[in-house]
Amino acid sequence: MKLPMNSEHPVPIIPKDRPISWNDWLKGRRARRETGNRVAPQIIRRLDSSSDKRLRKLFNGERGLPFKKTADL
Repeated sequence: MKLPMNSEHPVPIIPKDRPISWNDWLKGRRARRETGNRVAPQIIRRLDSSSDKRLRKLFNGERGLPFKKTADL
């Protein structure tokens, strides 16, 4: 993808020679979620699975961590 010389990438580029910063990861996560929401439902968590007993024990009765809205990222 070629961008004009004076525009910035909408998603941070992950550097090869050092770890990505937390803030850059969050920006990228937000962009990936917004892109994914164009083609799939926002929440895709299964209603139940064979691992429910283990998951609910780990996450206080829920099947996983609470879902954060894109605006909260």
